[in-house]
Amino acid sequence: MNMTLKDVPDSLHQKLREAAESSGRSLSKLILFTLEREFCAHKSERVALMDRIRSRRTAMKVWIDDHSLENAVNEDRP
Repeated sequence: MNMTLKDVPDSLHQKLREAAESSGRSLSKLILFTLEREFCAHKSERVALMDRIRSRRTAMKVWIDDHSLENAVNEDRP
């Protein structure tokens, strides 16, 4: 798919060109890379997140289940 981006402010265009040059990418490739990084979750990121969740859950001394959480909310506790 081809896309055209219009009305890009000169200052932003310059920053993008500089970033593209310093990264060794074309302007188009830099913009695509940036959009993908921002909007497309990568499997490795999801796996790393799940690993961190499991690690923290294991380290917890008290497990908070849904019922306990609901009770705390209903009792107006933080």
